[in-house]
Amino acid sequence: MMRDPVTLLRMVRQLALRKWRQSPFGPRLSMDEELASRGLTFEQWWAARRNDRRQFVELVAAAIDELQSAYPDLVSRTLASADRALRHEFDLLGSGLYRPVDGARPVRSNGYVPIDWAYDPVRKVSFPNTVPYKEWKLFEMRPKDADVKFPWELARCQQFAPLGQAFRLTGESRYALEIVDQIEDFVEANPVGIGVNWTCTMDVALRAANWALALALIKDCPDIPAARFHHAYAELFKHGRFIFANFENTYEVTSNHYLSNVVGLHILAAEFPDLVSGREWDDYCRGSLEQEIDIQILPDGADFESSIPYHRLVTELFLGSYVLSCHQRRPLSAHYAERLRDMVDYLVGVMRPDGLMPQVGDADDGRFVIFTDWAGWQPQDARHLLGPASNALNQPDWLCIGGDAARWEAAWWGYPNSEGAGSAAIAPPDAVELYPYAGHFVARSAGDYLLVTNSKVGTKGFGNHKHNDQLGFELHFGGAPLIVDPGSFVYTSDFDARNRFRSTAAHSTLSIDDVEQNEFNPEWLFRMIEKADAEHVRHEGADRRALYVGRHVGYRRLEHPVTHERAFHFDMKAGLLEIEDALDGTGVHHLRWTFQFAPGVAPELEGDGVILWFDDGAQRAHLRWFQPLAASIEEGAYSPSYGVSLSAPQLRLATRVDLAVAKEFRFTVQHLNGADHQERHA
Repeated sequence: MMRDPVTLLRMVRQLALRKWRQSPFGPRLSMDEELASRGLTFEQWWAARRNDRRQFVELVAAAIDELQSAYPDLVSRTLASADRALRHEFDLLGSGLYRPVDGARPVRSNGYVPIDWAYDPVRKVSFPNTVPYKEWKLFEMRPKDADVKFPWELARCQQFAPLGQAFRLTGESRYALEIVDQIEDFVEANPVGIGVNWTCTMDVALRAANWALALALIKDCPDIPAARFHHAYAELFKHGRFIFANFENTYEVTSNHYLSNVVGLHILAAEFPDLVSGREWDDYCRGSLEQEIDIQILPDGADFESSIPYHRLVTELFLGSYVLSCHQRRPLSAHYAERLRDMVDYLVGVMRPDGLMPQVGDADDGRFVIFTDWAGWQPQDARHLLGPASNALNQPDWLCIGGDAARWEAAWWGYPNSEGAGSAAIAPPDAVELYPYAGHFVARSAGDYLLVTNSKVGTKGFGNHKHNDQLGFELHFGGAPLIVDPGSFVYTSDFDARNRFRSTAAHSTLSIDDVEQNEFNPEWLFRMIEKADAEHVRHEGADRRALYVGRHVGYRRLEHPVTHERAFHFDMKAGLLEIEDALDGTGVHHLRWTFQFAPGVAPELEGDGVILWFDDGAQRAHLRWFQPLAASIEEGAYSPSYGVSLSAPQLRLATRVDLAVAKEFRFTVQHLNGADHQERHA
């Protein structure tokens, strides 16, 4: 007898599910079984849960009228985000707007159209969703060169936050009903342990956290029957079981993946404190958090993975658990709070004058939960975090830098106070600072900004998110970017692009004999081998002048070894950056310099220099060199976020020299809007 495709697919999934349940990795007791062991029915548990405020997001309920009055624009944008989620319209990881319809499953009687949770919108293919997660092999099983991050990102369900917010802001049940519809849809298409959306525990944990926080926002929706909440929480409990059995802590070193596992499970534990599993999860998570904040955070406050965008994610995760612990009146340790304060200090410390993050190291737009502008958030902007962090750690200055977005965000993290609403965000403060363990030197004053990178291979030498950016730099004048770090672009979907964006030649530094500063195998996309051994030689700053001198020995492995030392003299009063490269070595070498400009910069070669028009032509700078070098303007690339690559010009300089004759090379970048500098620094 012939069976229709939907029935066949369901049978295959059931066989895979039965196989998983019979494995050592299958679930133990269900939520209902644990409730029964306590002599409780779901109805009794649900009555208690509805009366409790187990998640920090529930504290916003009393301030909804105040939020509507204080932040009308953010309310409007939040409702627009929720309406897009209702329409199943997504724009993820540079995809552009798309609507993933699962044509293999019928439209429901209420008109709900099932989502294809395994879809890659760029390549327009879907991943197989019948494979048990333990048997998953990405490169053998993916269709075409599909990017697995697309289904993972969609299945994090971060569209649930604006839906929950919209329900609280309007009282309209359609937003709350959409959340339970999508949960039931996801469960139907992705049984526990089956398919691509169970192959990475990080994404399972982030999904669980977003489900739990959204359900907490809609728990009093009158149009959702208790039976549907029963189903949702039972599935949430299964997520907890899965996470607890599949921690990503079996590699050489833990990272943001394991931290996401722990924080997601910590949020789930808060839902089930009256069950044995909930208490077990909570104990485990609290101990792991105290441990991981010392393992993953360097003494200067930076995440140890050599990436500023990943630092934002890790800060958000550690902050989420800290806020939850305070909400429970069982705060994590004072030491944990101090380390978290260091993390936010570092995040503010490296901010550009426009408040955005430089794209140093890898970037995949990773977030914990998105309460501010889900449909249009700027992946380089981390200032939303300054709201909850300011309140949780009693640092009011951070709130001023974040502005209204930070105040709005703080309300949804349980700090509903709109005092100061309508005040514009202010620029991060002037600073000259070396973060020696992160390998970043920052000088910032009145719109001028220099960031130098000279870092060890991160993640304790694993190098999963490190780029070859030794002695590379980012430079801004007058609040506008001029020379930038190129960013990251993509991971597994394009090996060549992945390796190009993390290469030495992509960064504004010196390449010798076309050898990488640190070694990497182009087939090992998340591994880099330490060779450069970065060293901070000298740094100082006073009277809006800054000096950084660093060196690395990545080229000592050449046949004729070379040590590269670079000095940056930054006079922020005069708008002048001087760069001096000193090479200690022998032999004849090919030297190639890259200066990667920001998108929109218009360079014009002029003798021994380049005139640079930037900031929409409103500003000019002059980049000069003082030795005979072959110069060319080429097309480079800048990636402001995952999956996005913008054309941006770059200057390439080259020469072949005998280091017995020439060892020093000098460059200057002069801001030609000098009158502006005098006025701003008067």
